[in-house]
Amino acid sequence: MVRRAFRLVGLTVALVAASVGWAKEKAARETLAFPPALKRSGTVSAADLLTSAQKLLPKDAFLGPLLDKRYSVIKYDWLVESFIPYYREAVESLKNVADGKTEGSDCDDFGLFLRQTLGLAGVVGRVASPAAAQVVVFQSRSFSGVGVTRERHMVGLILTDRGWYVIEPQNAEKIEPVERYANRRGIQYITFH
Repeated sequence: MVRRAFRLVGLTVALVAASVGWAKEKAARETLAFPPALKRSGTVSAADLLTSAQKLLPKDAFLGPLLDKRYSVIKYDWLVESFIPYYREAVESLKNVADGKTEGSDCDDFGLFLRQTLGLAGVVGRVASPAAAQVVVFQSRSFSGVGVTRERHMVGLILTDRGWYVIEPQNAEKIEPVERYANRRGIQYITFH
């Protein structure tokens, strides 16, 4: 009888320890750290940024207003080596929390998350807001693991010292120069805020 009691106590302790460990592991996955401090190669005026972004737009597309006077041009190497690895991990943590079935965890929410995470990197880096935008496109071709939907889709657009790049905010698996972006002709709207 004493042996059973010890086994029961041992089993209970093991289950509690496992559940506490699981809870700590889950909490760690659901906690996000600040992004790495944004590294910039310089700044661009709002007027020049607007002119540059307008060149990306097909006929009848819309460009949202700019609110700041200057924006940080992002260092490409920082984007690829520091930010994207952080962002991919953050997206995976966010996916652990999101149910993935509602419109509260779809492309526009991840697009906003990408833009705001880059903005937070600018705050951490104590630099001007990054030259980064959310772009609404018509998804007629697959890109970065997202198949053809034939409907509106949101991606990220970032101005680096190597030019404009498009990023799929739901996974950041591919960073594509805008000139080679499969759905470039389907751009409908660009907003920086």
